[in-house]
Amino acid sequence: MLNTLRKILVAAILLVTPTAMLPAQDADGDKQKTLHVIGTAHFDTQWRWTIQTSINEYIPSTFNGNFKLFEKYPDYKFSFEGAIKYMLMKEYYPEAYQRMKEYIGAGRWNICGSSIDATDVNISSPESVIRTILLGQDYYKKEFGVQSYDIFLPDCFGFGYALPTIMTHCGLKGFSTQKLTWGAPFGVPFDIGCWQGVDGSKVFAALNGGSYGAKLRGDLSKDPKWNETVGKTGDKSGIYMGYRYFGTGDIGGAPEDSSVYYLEKAIHSDGPLKIVSAPADLMARQMTPEMLAKLPQFNGELLTSPHGNGCYTSQSAMKLLNRKNELLADAAERSAVTASWLGAAYYPKQTLNEAWTRFLWHQFHDDLTGTSIPEAYTFSWNDEILSQNQFAGILENSAGGVIRALDTRTDGVPVVVYNPLSIDREDLTQATLELPGTLTAVRVLDAAGNEVPSQVVSMDGRKATIVFTAKCQPVSHTVFTVIPTEKGCAISTGLSISKNRMENNRYKVVIDKNGDVASIYDKLAKKELLKSPVRLQMLDNRSEAWPAWEIMYGAVTKAPRCYFDEPVISIVENGPARVTFKVVRKKEGSEMTQYISLGSGSAGDRLEFRNELNWATQGTLLKAAFPLTVSNPQATYDLGIGTIRRDNNQPKLYEVPAQQWADITAADNSYGVSILSDYKMGWDKPVDNLLRLTLVHTPQPGRSYVDQATQDIGFHTFSFAIAGHSGDWRQGATQWQATRLNQPLVTFTAPKHQGPLGKSFSLVSLNTGQVAIKALKQAQNSEEIIIRVQELFGQDAKQIKVKFPAAILSAREVNGVEEPAGSANLTGGELVFDLKGYQPKSFAIKLDKAPVVISKKSSQWIALNFDIDGISADANRTDGNFDGQGNTYPAELWPSEIVSGDVVFKMGSAEDGQNNFLSSKGQSISLPEGRYSTVYLLAASAGEDRTVEFSIDGKPCNAEIPGYTGKIGQWDNRIIKNGYKQSVRINGKAYPRPVETIPAYIKNVPVAYVATHRHLGNSNKNEAYIFGYLFRIALDIPAGAKTLHLPNQPDLKIAAITLSNDENRLTRPAAPIAVEFNRDPQKVREMAARLKEPVSMEGQAPLPALTNVSPNLKPGLSYTYYEGRWRRLPDWSKLTPVKSGTLLAPELPAGHRPEFFGVVYDAFIKIPASGNYIFYATSDDGSSISIDNLLITDNDGSHGEAEEAGYVALTAGWHKIRIQYYNGSTDLAFSVAVEGPGLKKQPIPGGWLGRE
Repeated sequence: MLNTLRKILVAAILLVTPTAMLPAQDADGDKQKTLHVIGTAHFDTQWRWTIQTSINEYIPSTFNGNFKLFEKYPDYKFSFEGAIKYMLMKEYYPEAYQRMKEYIGAGRWNICGSSIDATDVNISSPESVIRTILLGQDYYKKEFGVQSYDIFLPDCFGFGYALPTIMTHCGLKGFSTQKLTWGAPFGVPFDIGCWQGVDGSKVFAALNGGSYGAKLRGDLSKDPKWNETVGKTGDKSGIYMGYRYFGTGDIGGAPEDSSVYYLEKAIHSDGPLKIVSAPADLMARQMTPEMLAKLPQFNGELLTSPHGNGCYTSQSAMKLLNRKNELLADAAERSAVTASWLGAAYYPKQTLNEAWTRFLWHQFHDDLTGTSIPEAYTFSWNDEILSQNQFAGILENSAGGVIRALDTRTDGVPVVVYNPLSIDREDLTQATLELPGTLTAVRVLDAAGNEVPSQVVSMDGRKATIVFTAKCQPVSHTVFTVIPTEKGCAISTGLSISKNRMENNRYKVVIDKNGDVASIYDKLAKKELLKSPVRLQMLDNRSEAWPAWEIMYGAVTKAPRCYFDEPVISIVENGPARVTFKVVRKKEGSEMTQYISLGSGSAGDRLEFRNELNWATQGTLLKAAFPLTVSNPQATYDLGIGTIRRDNNQPKLYEVPAQQWADITAADNSYGVSILSDYKMGWDKPVDNLLRLTLVHTPQPGRSYVDQATQDIGFHTFSFAIAGHSGDWRQGATQWQATRLNQPLVTFTAPKHQGPLGKSFSLVSLNTGQVAIKALKQAQNSEEIIIRVQELFGQDAKQIKVKFPAAILSAREVNGVEEPAGSANLTGGELVFDLKGYQPKSFAIKLDKAPVVISKKSSQWIALNFDIDGISADANRTDGNFDGQGNTYPAELWPSEIVSGDVVFKMGSAEDGQNNFLSSKGQSISLPEGRYSTVYLLAASAGEDRTVEFSIDGKPCNAEIPGYTGKIGQWDNRIIKNGYKQSVRINGKAYPRPVETIPAYIKNVPVAYVATHRHLGNSNKNEAYIFGYLFRIALDIPAGAKTLHLPNQPDLKIAAITLSNDENRLTRPAAPIAVEFNRDPQKVREMAARLKEPVSMEGQAPLPALTNVSPNLKPGLSYTYYEGRWRRLPDWSKLTPVKSGTLLAPELPAGHRPEFFGVVYDAFIKIPASGNYIFYATSDDGSSISIDNLLITDNDGSHGEAEEAGYVALTAGWHKIRIQYYNGSTDLAFSVAVEGPGLKKQPIPGGWLGRE
């Protein structure tokens, strides 16, 4: 007990005072040279494996390996990043998790990195980076009573200028990496030093820590290299300190025993270099401001190139889903704050945290970056789509609550427009609604009754899709009126369109014969924007070593191979709100459809391109090229927080990232042009007047990573826009133009009712457009409102005022992780503050009571006669049978109550032997009396998705019931035919394997509950990361309804039924608020057919038989056995074998250890008949088969049990065969087989093998 209290006390002291009790070097010049040695196990959550392999193998190897080292070496300290991995350890290995907590308390196992995972910091929005730190730190504090003070990214693909700013705002002190040594345009500025961010914030940085997989050999305290490195730093700065990694990489695990042995020896050595086995953030915590000022300084971005520059574009669907989740989460939170303050809905903090965490961990640097295997993305897409399902549900419920407080009584159809942004804006928005009567045109009135530009886009029966111009206040919900008429809107807005021209009050636009925009003339500034047409360029894209990661300089410097041309041009919109050309073009198997639009009012200050791309062109880089009339050797790029100016393309820096826009402004600042983008983030600038935006990166690989040859084959939707401006980008409000493109207005339909807030309600406003509200949410651990603001122009801003509809009662400044950061100034109930250029600030505030209070929905639970047990505990996974196959939901994750959309569901017992689901067999459920409008079922199908028919008092109503497991959504998925990898070897040469494309889909039924693994009762295992869902099914019921009749569908399993007076649900989205994947099945079939080149042996010359084989061969083969840790088959000639011997068949030799070993088998194989053969290798982890020194079957790499086949034409007679195998951690599997003329697949016959 005393030991436990002592540990808690130490942890508490460290949490409050991070430098307390830590030895720090004297800032005045202690010349004792000290090297901090960080033991780590870098762990790619997904890469050349999936999350399932990480859970089943790499997580246990990490804790098991380090536990052994802790017990053996008392001075060894281990640092490990990624809160998601700790969450997974807690879920799947609770006993080891508890043991690990003891080591954390003792300071042996150290948290590092601060974040949900090792996040890519170029593609993720700055707000996402702040959230991943917030959620990571919150988890660490609550679970372990500690937190880390660093960003730990040994293996990430470049680091943006905004990162020190974000770190400082989140209370972090240090950053470390070694990735700049892979190639960086600015080199490695220093070993340790001070890195300055875009707003002037400074953090400690260790940039040259050596390989995270480095092995320690010899006495490190006497190592000449590190003595020299530390000495040079000290001689220049007076700080005689150094920082280095050692350990293992990519698949977790633990450092080698011998490395830790040498570490302990060095710690106690008498060498000139003091060795400290240190937590990753210790040096940063020791750094005083005075010490930091003495170190070398670097002010700028730390990109890598070319490694990582392809990551800005690769795996386009991940970029789309990630960006839309970032925006949808923000919109949902702002509406939820509004609804909660008004009393109309609860703030769903737990659901928001779950949804944020679920997609944030996929910002991991091999996931969002587009460098993982296709199988990994089936999990990534599903998580992204799950998060958007939850965010969309929160937004719908919250908006419904707010709208109940509005007066929606109109003379037509009410449509409510939600503006999530913190500015007044005028933009186009779209709505689909039922029109009464037979009229097919509309007019739209704003909240004051004034008509706004509008038009009908399409009609489907009585359903009209309309577009109209909406002016909205900041963070507001506003009622508009849609009035059906015989004749539509006749407002003159200056919009016109003809055969190849369109115009509004701002621009004249010309389309040329190729379908390209050839001219954009700014009528106000009297300036032409384009020097030549905007073109879609196809460039050769060979990238041999790291295909998805790297776009080579040669690719962007060569002339385009071809362009999209030969268009079919049509006019598809011609009204007072918007005019649009549709341009359809095909090239090299791909098809691009562009909708080129001008809007009315200030929505027309940009020319928008909405793009639909059916992409099937391999080995190609697709870029949109914007040749401008303005010219400057530098362009300005958006970083999300701040901007950066970069030069034209150079060999070391050409393809670069930007968040939402890039801009070229003339050198005299007279005029400029901004290119806006939604989620495409790779840019280049070949010459002074040309910007290019990369749209697709499908590389042509060399021998490595050949699966990436079909990267991004599928259907894409994206937008970009062009906006001219007088002066520079600040005067053109480019930041806001891009934000408006990315975060559109959201429309809802609602019933007519009175409302005390009138026709419009705005929650918050600022007195300047120089500052944006970047987050508006409830605090993580209180009911305060967090408001995060940011200066946009890079200029100091004074006397900024934030105003709410009620007085702010209290306010305090906090940092990004919501820790106290100082007091705040309140004047007249408003928040008043200053900001430095690009500075973010956060405040925690409490508001006075809302002017009105809207009642929340109520819930009435109905008791059910459960008839099956669908839940089991880890201790008894054979208890229960949900789906007839022995599978169950895990009791460890089963709640007693589920709240979804403010509806409360009471759950059945998870105890062994207890029934907890009702099978739908035609039962009648009595409904209690009360004022209820909806009956909610928490349910799922135990089999396939199905549509079922319920009835309420005999009146039928249908509902979609998805299956309880599998995926709720996927992008166009490349399914590999007959193999694990996307290449097949024929006579020793790699060819792309046939690929089948399965069309994308999304199930839009609200997900109320997610069990993040299943129990497999038949095998008594956890099925890692295979989810079990429950869906919230809503059935409308009339007043006084008495009976719910269930269908006779026993596969339909019901966990709970609740009645609710849910008036929020009466508000429905009038346009999609989340990503939708709509596919033309015929186009998908055509695209898939182009990828199905069959594997063929035709024309392959057979390998000749050997002529000098001894006639005295002995049966069997020779083997050599090794021990070590590898992630690919090593060069055995450089290793020392542990033992060798002979075997009659390729099987594992007796006495092999259970993990971390390898075996090489050598023999001659006698082929009985000439012909085509297939050699199979099944393994966990890597294996290969070579014939006559040609690699035939390649199953290399760290992976779970998988089979690979290789094809070879052989002449009858003797041939050499070599079989290689290695096993990493935990599970192992190894076997080989052959198939040939007249020979079914079978193990290689023993009689075929001979050895000398």
